[in-house]
Amino acid sequence: MNVSLQQALLLVLGALVPAAVYIVNRADLIVAVALVNVLLIWVSLRVATGGSLRPGGTATETAEPDEA
Repeated sequence: MNVSLQQALLLVLGALVPAAVYIVNRADLIVAVALVNVLLIWVSLRVATGGSLRPGGTATETAEPDEA
């Protein structure tokens, strides 16, 4: 199969329009997935840095005091 550069470029450009329409149609789903990803990253960073999931709270506030 002998495909010229012009034919290859037209194939790529022709595929961009349906892909763009599909993405615009599914924008609400894409935004929802992105929001879930952001929340998961935020929670994992809070836990990894020793923070609490409560706003303004830390893990040390809920810990038992040391008895000497």
